[in-house]
Amino acid sequence: MRTLIVCHDPAFPPVSGADLRNYRNAELAAEYGPVYLVSIRPRTELSQPLDSRIHMAALTINGEPRTASIGWWRVAGENRISRAALTRLEVLVRTFRPDTIVVEGIPLFKLLRPLRPLASQLIVDMHNVESDLAGQLQRNARGPSAAATGLRRLERKALAIVDRAWVCSSQDREKLNALARHRVPIDIVPNGIPRAEHIPADLPAQPTTANGFPVILFVGHLGYEPNVDAAVRLAGAILPRIRKALPDARLTIAGRSPVPKVQALAEQPGVTLVENPADMAPLLMSAHLTIVPLSSGGGTRIKLLEAMAWGVPVIATPLAAEGLDLIDGEEVLLAESDEDLAKTAIALCRDRGRLAKQRIRAHDAIWARFGPEAIRSALRRGLGLDDAGG
Repeated sequence: MRTLIVCHDPAFPPVSGADLRNYRNAELAAEYGPVYLVSIRPRTELSQPLDSRIHMAALTINGEPRTASIGWWRVAGENRISRAALTRLEVLVRTFRPDTIVVEGIPLFKLLRPLRPLASQLIVDMHNVESDLAGQLQRNARGPSAAATGLRRLERKALAIVDRAWVCSSQDREKLNALARHRVPIDIVPNGIPRAEHIPADLPAQPTTANGFPVILFVGHLGYEPNVDAAVRLAGAILPRIRKALPDARLTIAGRSPVPKVQALAEQPGVTLVENPADMAPLLMSAHLTIVPLSSGGGTRIKLLEAMAWGVPVIATPLAAEGLDLIDGEEVLLAESDEDLAKTAIALCRDRGRLAKQRIRAHDAIWARFGPEAIRSALRRGLGLDDAGG
């Protein structure tokens, strides 16, 4: 089985969010045959995956003259795709002859119609239900959401074009089914534990307090609006409350491409910013807990999966843990307001026995539900191989 995965940003080397998901899917699809992992944007890192079954390509070249984009209009949330990029993609498809083409979400909607006649099986991988996400962002801004309406229209059109759709959680499948006018298989292909092969199978040792206690970690793409809002909320409102009770508390914010608003947070007491970390392991091994105060977003949260897989307890808003089906009070600790998130963190840190138990519960829950074997089975179903009896 030959699989071509088209994404907007290069997925190798995988660092955060979308690229972790895209590359993980490529690795698992490679178990059934060769994979081409293609990005619209140019590659800045030219190293190649160790897996020789995965081939890389970029459809845009740095410095080349700008060409017209596909289509004469785009809704907010759609990515620009040049005609030159589409031409290169069509040539690659005819050369590689994939059995399955996976397109990364509604932002690349303009590719679906051109690829339809070239694909035996065409799949749209919905990292988020984008119309729902746009509606959340607009509700937070207390205004009407024209973007959500446009994206909802595209999602309906996409489901009429493709053979299958992937979503990250049962909640997202319900949201997409509510939109659908054409019934196509909607498969749950969750985000798995990122970099699972580099995480010890046994629970890592409890971190020391040499760098303060507690060390709170927040990880995510720091140019993504929901993460930016969460980082600002965490550094500006939650951490100061915690430091009143636990003066040595420190916050580490780590992730790709921080916007100026996030960069400015490093000037606040107790806050450290780690831009574009090359290795997450040292940060996760030194963290006592992670707090994720998301007020908008979709999919399943890779930042939660990775933290819990390392045995880092998670305190989060209900929305931040949506889609993971974790038990509140046992596997994860949920709170909504800044005050309650801070109180939950303080209470946990003051009870070292409870903190130790929370590490075990977090670790065991995530490895059981989102470990490599669980995700391998989900992707196999998503590729339709169980349907075909393959």
